[in-house]
Amino acid sequence: MKIKQITSQDFHVLKAFYQDEDVMKYITGYVIDEDEMNERWEKIMSWDSHKGYGYFQFIENDSLIGVGCLKPFGKDVELGYMLNKAYWGQGYGSTICQLLLDKIDTMDVTKVVAYIDPLNEASSRILRKHGFTSMYKIDDEEFFEKKLRNRITGYTGLYGIVAYPIKHSFSPMMHNMAFELLGIDDVYLAFEVLDNQFEKYIESVKTLGIKGFNVSMPYKEKIINYLDEMTQEAQLCQSVNTVKNENGKLIGHISDGIGFVKACQSQGWDVQNQKVVILGAGGAAKAIIVALAGAHVSEIVVYNRSDKPFIKELAKQLSCSLTLKSLHCLDELKEDLKEAYLLIQTTSVGMTPYEEECLIPDSSYLSHQLKVADIIYHPKETKLLKMAKEKNLDYMNGEGMILYQGAVSFEFWTGKDMPIAGVKKALKMEDK
Repeated sequence: MKIKQITSQDFHVLKAFYQDEDVMKYITGYVIDEDEMNERWEKIMSWDSHKGYGYFQFIENDSLIGVGCLKPFGKDVELGYMLNKAYWGQGYGSTICQLLLDKIDTMDVTKVVAYIDPLNEASSRILRKHGFTSMYKIDDEEFFEKKLRNRITGYTGLYGIVAYPIKHSFSPMMHNMAFELLGIDDVYLAFEVLDNQFEKYIESVKTLGIKGFNVSMPYKEKIINYLDEMTQEAQLCQSVNTVKNENGKLIGHISDGIGFVKACQSQGWDVQNQKVVILGAGGAAKAIIVALAGAHVSEIVVYNRSDKPFIKELAKQLSCSLTLKSLHCLDELKEDLKEAYLLIQTTSVGMTPYEEECLIPDSSYLSHQLKVADIIYHPKETKLLKMAKEKNLDYMNGEGMILYQGAVSFEFWTGKDMPIAGVKKALKMEDK
């Protein structure tokens, strides 16, 4: 089978595939119109063909079998191909996949990725046959990855996250993707450490020169005893989720609340001089309160089932008004929400498998000016967010907070901005 790179003269070849309903059913789900096709072609022409990127046509006995692409993916490559429907089910997909992998072997990349429709079982089998691993499925896309060579060297730095349990975390995927996109010679691992091993873990951080790490439950407060310094935010929260190792000196920070505020900013929400209502008064709420005060909100009202003495202590240290009220006082809650700019749900109520639970009795509590945030991200739309959606209110789930708290940690360690757009694309994260 012959391979020929697609040039401007062959634009009609690619266009024919993108406007074929049967082919596109498993690619985008819809045919590409003229304007979008022209936009795509402009991007394709901007790829560096000298590095091996581009679109290719595959020809056998003067017949066009299919087209394939090697698309830039950060510093690596994304593989894709489409078959002429006359040649489906005849083994050509596997042949084209191998030919593209042969071309990738000549490129200076460390991995190749592919996105497919989870219903496309034929492509899934082909990718697995050629050494790809399915990393995750989200909605109508499945993400595959194939490592080409081990990029770890004697100079590679180490970061991680410590908690118990923690193997479910996607922090390693997020930070490793950021390292790859920026060309940083570091890796990020998950360290599942039992309580009676925690002190030894801290010793190993200094012994092995681990450059930094995140901290999750149950160690966000325990870690404080092992730190040399804490940022102002961490001191106010008396909780730490990010630690930087500076030549054996451990400096603690809290990125959760700042990450939440940055997620709000990414939605175009400006909390400065605004009133905010928060449901719940746990660790996440505390971090968000401190960050909101730093963002110069005018007033924070916290509703919780029980008394929380730390609220009164925090109120003495913050520049904004901070009060605690009982969740049983629903009339007061409704009145506060009439005046509020933002409602933030910080409890586990509404999380899978309790999707039908909600602290807000009904949608009448959600006033027309209100923006609604729920830090839960499983499910993506809690009952509260569904209420907000029905009333056409702006809303967001907890994915943004997870992403941006990671970005805050990343900058704290490296001094560099996390490449948010690239990481979001790789993780298939939504804005809401």
